[in-house]
Amino acid sequence: MEQLVYAATIPYFATIILFIFGGAFLGVIILMFVFYDEDKKIIITLLAVGIILLALGYYCKNIYSRYNNQIKSIVKDVIAREYPDATEFRFELDMGYFTENDIEYKIQYKKTISNEEKLIITVNDFIAPDNNKSIKTLDIPKETKNNESTNN
Repeated sequence: MEQLVYAATIPYFATIILFIFGGAFLGVIILMFVFYDEDKKIIITLLAVGIILLALGYYCKNIYSRYNNQIKSIVKDVIAREYPDATEFRFELDMGYFTENDIEYKIQYKKTISNEEKLIITVNDFIAPDNNKSIKTLDIPKETKNNESTNN
């Protein structure tokens, strides 16, 4: 799972950066169109650059989504074993949450010094203050269903 998290991180940040710059280019185009009427070539060039940046952002978002869906399936399997009544599951990169019996739990992925992959489950801060917080650690299996199907 560690490789999936690392592989998803770069497209995640690239998506954010490309969307910000693409949106900024389109915002500048709107301002230039309203206040700067002389040279339309600059506006068309900036429009093209803005559209390209947004298209690249959507492409990176699709790459990120593929990796993140694999991560979610691994985490869901681990959570389902310990919390079979879990609902409202959400997990992005290495953090997430789920609800069981109206109690919200936070999930965090960590790798130990001995190369064991763990999910750390804590009760939401609003429900349990820091001094009463219960922490549970779940092991992520080395071989998962997703890996077994690709190794055959």
